Amino acid sequence: GIISFAGRPTVISPVTLDREVLRQRVNAIDTATGDTKAYDAIDFSLTHLLKSTKNTRRTAIVMMSDGLDGRVPGVQGDGSKLPYGEMLSRVREFDGVLYTLWLNTEYEALNPLDTQPEAFDMGYERMKEMAEAGGGVFYQVERLQDLAGAYERVVADLGTVYSLAYRPTNKTRDGKWRAVRVTLNRPSAVARGKHGYYAN
Repeated sequence: GIISFAGRPTVISPVTLDREVLRQRVNAIDTATGDTKAYDAIDFSLTHLLKSTKNTRRTAIVMMSDGLDGRVPGVQGDGSKLPYGEMLSRVREFDGVLYTLWLNTEYEALNPLDTQPEAFDMGYERMKEMAEAGGGVFYQVERLQDLAGAYERVVADLGTVYSLAYRPTNKTRDGKWRAVRVTLNRPSAVARGKHGYYAN
C-alpha cells in the first residue's frame, strides 16, 4: 500500500502486490501541502498495516522522507500529536520491519527561513534511529533519480528476511524492554534486526 502525508496521512493505495497498480498510484500523487507530521504518519501506517495484513508472512513499511516533523526544533508549522519517543516505541513493538529512505531536501526548501539547517541534521539522525528501531535499513538518497535503486535494494533485502524465535528465561510480563542480541558463526553473514522487545 501507499500512504502519503503532509497535514494528515492519506491512503493512496491499499495493500497490494500488484506493482503496476502501485506505480500508477505513485505517479498520480499530487504535490503535498500542509504541515509535516511524519511521526503521526508512521503511527497511522502501523495501525493501517496491522488491519490490512493479518496472517501475512512478512510485513514491512518503507518510509521516504527528509525526516522533518513540526515537532523538530527549527521546523515551522504544527507537528505530530504523537511525540517522537512514543512513535519509536510503537516501531519497536511492530511485528515487522521499517526501512527508511532519507531524501535530502535541504537545498530544495521553498523558503530556507522556514527550516533551520540543524533541523535537517536532526531529521537525518531520526530517520537512522527509526530504521534501527524497526530492524530495517537506513538508505541515504541524494537525488530523486536514485530512489528506484534504493527501493530495489529494499525488495532484495526483504527476500532474505528470516524469523527467529526463542523462549526467554525471564517470563515476567511487566512491559519492560528486554534486549536481544544475535551472533553468527559465519564472518561473511550479517545479522540485522530489532534489538529487543517489550515483555507484554
